[in-house]
Amino acid sequence: MTSETDAAFSMLRQRVQGDAALQTRLFALTDAQDFMAAVRQLAQASGLALTDDDVLQAMRAGRRAWSDRKLP
Repeated sequence: MTSETDAAFSMLRQRVQGDAALQTRLFALTDAQDFMAAVRQLAQASGLALTDDDVLQAMRAGRRAWSDRKLP
């Protein structure tokens, strides 16, 4: 991902973390395509351009980070 894409995701994360209703809406999506579309819509509404591939890469990175986390 480019630094511009990283910055876009950082902005989106902050927005989602500060909005409980938005978190609920996104967490309720169980289909990956629906989730990617919702993230792209959210980005577009924020003036950011993300592709399906950008979102897919971020999803994979998130899964990797979750799997690799160190538990006590």
